[in-house]
Amino acid sequence: MTRSILLVLAGGVAGLASAPADAQPAWPVILRNANVTVALDTAAAKRNADGSYLTVTRWDYASLHALESRRPYMSMTQTALVRCAPVRIKRLNESFYAANGAVVGEGTPPHPRDVQYMTWDRLKTGSDGSRAMSQVCALLTRRERRR
Repeated sequence: MTRSILLVLAGGVAGLASAPADAQPAWPVILRNANVTVALDTAAAKRNADGSYLTVTRWDYASLHALESRRPYMSMTQTALVRCAPVRIKRLNESFYAANGAVVGEGTPPHPRDVQYMTWDRLKTGSDGSRAMSQVCALLTRRERRR
């Protein structure tokens, strides 16, 4: 009996030891430069029937930014639909956070029935947003090919 418990424990420990090597971080960094670090929640990203992806990204800025209300923020999370060929985006919701993590502002997501009428926005070529969403597309399309 003790031998079978030891074998189960040994197998469990071996499984735990190999888990970190196989595990992928839920928020890998997809863009890092002097202005911003952008990470993608790969666990929440999903492909829709039309080929677009529902994504959540976290944007951590190197310097203070300000909302229209002039409230300063240092980071943002953005929920968006991303279409990859060509790269286009529908911003669904954004939340802004101060340096201490306090919520500075939160958007209101559109009603699901209205999303189909929203336009697919083009991103300014060469901008941080354009580079980040191109990386989102590259990562998610690679993931889809592996499946």
